[in-house]
Amino acid sequence: MAESDEIAEDVETLEQALFEEKEKVEKYLANWQRCQADFVNYKQRAEQEKKEIIDFANSALISNLLPIMDDLERAFASVPAELDESSWTEGIKLIYNKLKATLEAQGLTEIKAKGELFDTHLHEAVMQQEGEDGIVIEETQKGYKFKEKVIRPSLVIVGKGKEKEKQSKQLRRRSRNGESDRN
Repeated sequence: MAESDEIAEDVETLEQALFEEKEKVEKYLANWQRCQADFVNYKQRAEQEKKEIIDFANSALISNLLPIMDDLERAFASVPAELDESSWTEGIKLIYNKLKATLEAQGLTEIKAKGELFDTHLHEAVMQQEGEDGIVIEETQKGYKFKEKVIRPSLVIVGKGKEKEKQSKQLRRRSRNGESDRN
């Protein structure tokens, strides 16, 4: 009987040791899984940061190229009629179109302005003129987005309404308030 008690005691000790080892294994497994998840998150964050740095660098480079595109567009607008069809002018236009296509392939898009409702996120008003109130009448400099982020707003002239409409509104307001036209 002493021998069976001893065996029972040994079994109980071994079961306790096994239970403790299983707890350690579960703890190590949970820690390993947490570390693995942290590493995956780190890799994703690092990739996102790398992408943002590349996009920022590309955005800065493209922003520096925009004045060159503006200069080429102004040059094309002022080419004398006798030179407009020359092979040299056509070659420069091809180079301009290739540059523009390359920038567009990288994510550059023009901001539509003329005829659009004035939007402070896309447009910068440089002047107001008589015209439909709040509508962009003219674009003085093209604006651009790079991958949906505005890198240069359009410089625009915005309509401030018609002068006659304003005068008639003022007259109606004065007549409602009992003021005379002598003011």
